[in-house]
Amino acid sequence: MSKSPPMALESIKAARLCQCKETQNSLETIAFKHLVAVSSPLLSPPTMDHHLNRTRQDLPEHCWLHILDKVGTESLLLSVPSVCKSWYRASLTPSLWKRIVLPAETENGTVIHPWRFPVFSFDDDDESSCFDYFIRRYAREFGIDWSHFSVSKLVKFAVNRSRGETQFLKIPGICSHYMNVMRDVLEHIGGNCRGFEGLHMSHALVDVDLAKDIVKYVPKIKYLCLRKAKIRKRELIVLIKGCRELEVLDVRDCVGFTELDRELARLGVHIAEFRMEGSNRFTPREWEFDGVINWIRGYSSS
Repeated sequence: MSKSPPMALESIKAARLCQCKETQNSLETIAFKHLVAVSSPLLSPPTMDHHLNRTRQDLPEHCWLHILDKVGTESLLLSVPSVCKSWYRASLTPSLWKRIVLPAETENGTVIHPWRFPVFSFDDDDESSCFDYFIRRYAREFGIDWSHFSVSKLVKFAVNRSRGETQFLKIPGICSHYMNVMRDVLEHIGGNCRGFEGLHMSHALVDVDLAKDIVKYVPKIKYLCLRKAKIRKRELIVLIKGCRELEVLDVRDCVGFTELDRELARLGVHIAEFRMEGSNRFTPREWEFDGVINWIRGYSSS
């Protein structure tokens, strides 16, 4: 599956620099033409030039929303609303928030801990897929004190934009390392989004509390991806037994159980696609490195 083209912040930034000379319509036109250019393969008319000579007002509403649906959650939160009032209003369309996909927490394969460093006003403004960059920029753009920044509030804010229509959430696994973040998020989704059916959280730390929270708040999910997570066999059993409507359970390359576990295979026989390839037991040294020694002790005594 090809990656959706990102919003060209360079085009919008260039227009903003000229705002003292150009009208707001010029800013909207520049941003719109870029959106049409990157989204043209998704539209039906015969040539790109035909689209580029049109304006935002020329497009039918469903085509316009189809374009915005391809720019991604990051751009819907940070770029699209700042173009103009009409774009801001369009970004509030609930259907655009059915799938919330937050940027990854890794850069060149290394997990980034976003709370490690403070936010500075001269941070690079280039678009990035790094979760660290995303939340720093979000805090700066909206004037949020970094010491009071809350990832759970950010996710709930995005979910609220859907007015209860959110069906899928992809959230960096690093969020599972911080107290109550995932519980707050799952509780909010469970109480407001009855059609929620998919959670993607790779590189997560899945302890018994998180496993129980998934079962408690979103028991009817059909898709659950925990690739490369640290999860023990007993937590996985909690998920398999508690989420009875699972159609896809992806726990490949995890640490905490073995892919050859017959009991897990038997318990998950009702799941159409149950993937465990590459998973193996963890070593105390791996867990000590991540600062969860107490969890290791609990495992060894169980």
